[in-house]
Amino acid sequence: MSAAGQFQGAREIRVPQLGEGLREARIVELLRAPGAPLRRGDGLYVIETDKTTVELEAPFDGTLLEWRVAVGDVVEIDATVALVAPAGTKVAASSKAERIVPPRTRAHAQERGLDEHALAVIPSASNKLLPEDIDKYLAERAAQSPEVEGMHERRVTGGHRAVIFRLRRSATLVIPGTIAIDVPWTGLEAVRVGDGDTRPTPFQVFAHAVAHVALAHAKFRSVMVGDDRIREYDHVNIGIALARPNDELVIAVVRKAESMKLPEFVRACSRGMRAAIRDGAEAAADTQILLTHLGEFGIVDSVPTLVAPASSIFFLGAPQQPSGKVRIAVTFDHRLINGAAAARFLEDLAAALLRR
Repeated sequence: MSAAGQFQGAREIRVPQLGEGLREARIVELLRAPGAPLRRGDGLYVIETDKTTVELEAPFDGTLLEWRVAVGDVVEIDATVALVAPAGTKVAASSKAERIVPPRTRAHAQERGLDEHALAVIPSASNKLLPEDIDKYLAERAAQSPEVEGMHERRVTGGHRAVIFRLRRSATLVIPGTIAIDVPWTGLEAVRVGDGDTRPTPFQVFAHAVAHVALAHAKFRSVMVGDDRIREYDHVNIGIALARPNDELVIAVVRKAESMKLPEFVRACSRGMRAAIRDGAEAAADTQILLTHLGEFGIVDSVPTLVAPASSIFFLGAPQQPSGKVRIAVTFDHRLINGAAAARFLEDLAAALLRR
C-alpha cells in the first residue's frame, strides 16, 4: 500500500530533485500543522541539501493531513514527506488498524541500529510489531546481501546519519582554517561560586570566557548564508559537543551565553547537557560557536572539525606536563573569518582567562 493509500483521495508530497547529483536532504523545519488549510505557494517545509537551505511550497490548494517525517530526519530525494487532501476532496481514512510498536520492540530496534522509518516498513503478522519481526527482517536482509565471513554490516540511521550529512555538507561549503595558542592551566581553575555548592569545571570556565569574548568580535557572532550573505546575531549561542553512551554525537546549546554570569552559565550548561543526552539535540541555525573537550582522555592537541552552519569550533586540551599549559585550538570558516581576526580572538581569550 502506498503512503497515500492510508487516506483515500490524499496526494503525496515528495522531496523534489533540486540539483544534479543530490541524493538526500535533511528536514530543517515543518511550517504547517496537520489539519492546516493550504493554498498553492504557501510555505510547507524547509530542507537542507549539500548545497543550500530551501523553503518548499504547497503545490496545490488543500488540507495537510499528516507529516511522514520529523525535524532532523535525513531522507532520500523523492521520499514522501506529507499527505495532503486536494481542495474539494473528501478524504476517508483507511480501515486498516494503526500499527502498535511496544516499548520493548522499540528498544530492540534501537539496539540493532534501526530508526523510526525502518519500524514503519518492517512486515509483521498483525498490527503489533514484535522483536521477532525485527529479527526476521534483519535475517532476510542479511540473506539477500551475504557478508564476508568474519564481518557484518549495519545501516547508519538516526542521529549518526544526520551528523554524517552535516559533515559532508560542511566539507562542500566551508573553507576551514585552524590556529592554536597555549595558555596557563591556572586560568581555567575556579573556586566555588554563587551558592557555595557550584564549582565550575575548567571546560565551563573556558566556554563562559569564549562566549563573553565573542561579544566583542562580531564575526564570531555571525554565520555565512550561502556565499554572499553574512548573518550577524546580537547574542552568542554556543553549542557543546557531547557523546551519548552509544558514541552518537549530540550538541547541547546555551543561548545568550554572553549575558550570563558564571553561576547562571554553569546551570544553563547542565540543563542543556541533560536535554541533549536525553533527546539527542543538535546545533540550530543560529548556533555560531561550537566547543569540544577531550581532556578526560588526556588529549592535549587536536584540529577540531567545523560543522556548518557554525562559523567556528574551539578545542580545549588537557593540561600539558611539565609546562602546566593547555592548548586552545580554533577552526574557523575562512569565508567569514581570516587568520588575523582569529588570532586576535585567541589573544583576547587568553587575556580574559589570565584575569580570572
